[in-house]
Amino acid sequence: MRLLLFVSVLSVSAVAAPRDFPFTWTSRTSAAGQSSLEAWLTPRLVRTDDYFKLDTRVAWTHGVTRTVESQLSMDLDFERTDKTEAMDPKLTSLWRWTTWREGTPFAVGGLGRVSLGFDQFEVEARLFADWQLDRVLLALNVSAARGLFWNGREGVDTRLEESLAAKYVISKNATVGFEVRAKSAWKQREYQGTAIYAGPALTFTHPLFWVTIGGYAQVGADKANADRELAEPNELRDNERFVLRLSVGADTK
Repeated sequence: MRLLLFVSVLSVSAVAAPRDFPFTWTSRTSAAGQSSLEAWLTPRLVRTDDYFKLDTRVAWTHGVTRTVESQLSMDLDFERTDKTEAMDPKLTSLWRWTTWREGTPFAVGGLGRVSLGFDQFEVEARLFADWQLDRVLLALNVSAARGLFWNGREGVDTRLEESLAAKYVISKNATVGFEVRAKSAWKQREYQGTAIYAGPALTFTHPLFWVTIGGYAQVGADKANADRELAEPNELRDNERFVLRLSVGADTK
């Protein structure tokens, strides 16, 4: 929490530009020359009765041009069960581009991400489109990620994700939104299932900082073949029942 408070008071200049949604990316990039710091906390709850995972990120984002931004972050994930406990640090580089222009309601774009840890390497490609309709913003994302492991580590190596999000501007300083996501996974070409999630989001913007909080619950699933006879209605091999995210950011230039 000290880190979040520190990030929230770093800016002393222009109004901060928040993320539109906790999980879904949009075409609104940082202005050319604008920099910001962000902190993310993402608790992942109930894969098994004793399961808990916390994803954390501290990121520096910089507007390279008016349609291209870069982000460099340190990601540190903690995972715990009654029998195991693990910490997974990664260094991540992300680049995002967009066709967005001031006054244009429709835009498309994409991002590329590279993450390097002690025993894994992951790349992601994501395409997105969004449409501004007065106070309503609609956004669509499609992404694919591929991971490589070494040092004896094994795990899910391929993931596909699709998301659809909408937000409504309540006032100058507040928006409310809703996201629906589908996440599919493969491990060594073996299908691990698809989980479907849905949940709300809220963003508050202050002249010095912004805060976004959102969460979703698993509402449906397509199981792996080996799990189809199980009575459990949802799929939890690579997913959780509930996922929350708190993001705090502040402009630094």
